[in-house]
Amino acid sequence: MSVPRLLRHYWLRLSHTVQQASTSSRQTALLWLGAALVGLVAVLLAKAAEYAFGLFSWAQGQWRFAPLLLVPAGGVAALWLMRRLGEGAQGSGIPQTKAALETTHAPARTSQLLSLRIALAKFIGIVAGLASGFVLGREGPTVQIGASLMHSLHGFARIDTPLFRRQLILAGGAAGIAAAFNTPLAGIVFAFEELARSVEEQTSGKLLGAVIIAGVVSLALLGDYVYFGRIHVPGFSAAMLLPIVLIGGVAGLVGGIFSWTCIHAQRWLPASVQQWRTQAPYRFVALCGLLIALLGLLAPIHGSGAEITSAAINQGSALPWYFTPLKWAGMVLTFLTGLPGGIFAPSLSLGAGVGSWFAPLFATTPPVKLMAIGMVGLLAAVTRAPLTAAVIMMEMTDGHDMVISSLAAAMLASAVARQFKVNLYHALADQALSRLR
Repeated sequence: MSVPRLLRHYWLRLSHTVQQASTSSRQTALLWLGAALVGLVAVLLAKAAEYAFGLFSWAQGQWRFAPLLLVPAGGVAALWLMRRLGEGAQGSGIPQTKAALETTHAPARTSQLLSLRIALAKFIGIVAGLASGFVLGREGPTVQIGASLMHSLHGFARIDTPLFRRQLILAGGAAGIAAAFNTPLAGIVFAFEELARSVEEQTSGKLLGAVIIAGVVSLALLGDYVYFGRIHVPGFSAAMLLPIVLIGGVAGLVGGIFSWTCIHAQRWLPASVQQWRTQAPYRFVALCGLLIALLGLLAPIHGSGAEITSAAINQGSALPWYFTPLKWAGMVLTFLTGLPGGIFAPSLSLGAGVGSWFAPLFATTPPVKLMAIGMVGLLAAVTRAPLTAAVIMMEMTDGHDMVISSLAAAMLASAVARQFKVNLYHALADQALSRLR
């Protein structure tokens, strides 16, 4: 090869390398800019959700029977808003994000699951649902909102590829969890364990950066807080083996039955009710809202449950025995409405109720520790992501003395829930994909 050709060869290789580096830097900048935006929106949603549920609680405090009007009417209004804003904002948000990861080769399909319109509808829907008193959380919706915001940036990249769109969705979902719970490590584990199941090598570094940035934004605006209060209990001991086995097993049953009930509603709902649900959706939502309001007269089941659970943890007292079945029923009824809302925080609150059942049986063990075991077990059973559940619990409660107990309870509850042969998020993601097809 002549000297000019040789020089030209190396010049082209150098230019290609520089171009690749420039493209990678631009993509990284977009990821991190989007992560900061996700952190900001997650904080805004947290504040809006807190204010909305505060309004409901105020109205309930003024008149005990106010929910009998507020929940049905609010549900009808929320459903009307969702239908005006368009499809795609219903449900938790995590299954839609999981489904979107399977469509990155077809941006038009992805846009039916993740878009700025859907993010806005999700934001409004979750605030309206909490203001109405439905049994739901904001964490799952924050995942879809975060993924939608990040995915909307793919058009600004010099080279828009399916891999880059996948990186955006993963980073957005993980950043959403990190900012919603103020748990950066849990956001990373969640992306690895639940969203992607596997993450490409070139994705992991960018993902870590995005989660850290979202967490920093949340920390700067909200401060260093723990979602369910701080748990200070003795560390693991052999005496905890029996409580872990019993509570983890029962939490697995309760969570597994919840998932099965939600996915297989057509098996237990009468055919006439299913037909009515399709033909008269507003009346169906109003009826579900009325039933939730009636249950709420018996126990404080409205909202995510973070407030009542945090109060019990801070006071060191167990929740009443009837809280769990009523909260469970409220979660199922809310799920049936199809309104935007997550199940992360409600599952944790439900698990605290399961742990409270065992307080009289293990009188020498602090009730808070039993509640914490139930919380991590129930979340693992519903999400079927035991590592994520354990890490969220440890970060969220600052309960690092419970590492072994949390991991053991999460693994056991997840194994028990697996016997129902239903994975809630996977089944809902498959349903979302089938609707696209």
